[in-house]
Amino acid sequence: MKPPVLSKEELRMVKEAILIPIMLDYLESDIHMAHSAGFKLDLILINGLKKVQNDIIDEHYGLKRGLRERGIKLLPVRQTRAGLEVDYLCRGYTHQMLLQWGTVRTETLKKASVYTGIALAKE
Repeated sequence: MKPPVLSKEELRMVKEAILIPIMLDYLESDIHMAHSAGFKLDLILINGLKKVQNDIIDEHYGLKRGLRERGIKLLPVRQTRAGLEVDYLCRGYTHQMLLQWGTVRTETLKKASVYTGIALAKE
């Protein structure tokens, strides 16, 4: 019997569920850095980053619920020189995904731009 094929939506959900914890780590690091840098408007910057952080946490809970409803379980993510590797179970079968570091950076920037409303490219 062949393992089930994941839909594009399910693959997107798995990818997002892998990226969000890394993005939250980046945000926490940036909040700490902004706090210790002594910017004049640090309160504005920190609160903006915390709002993005809270929005992403809410999305993450929704993603995890959606994956659980579809019978998909992520196993612990491994950080390697190539990128982020994860095994995940889908309806009883094991699958793998690798996100290269360049992809991780690009996708986290895209997601941050959506949450902040800041365009990445000049219009």
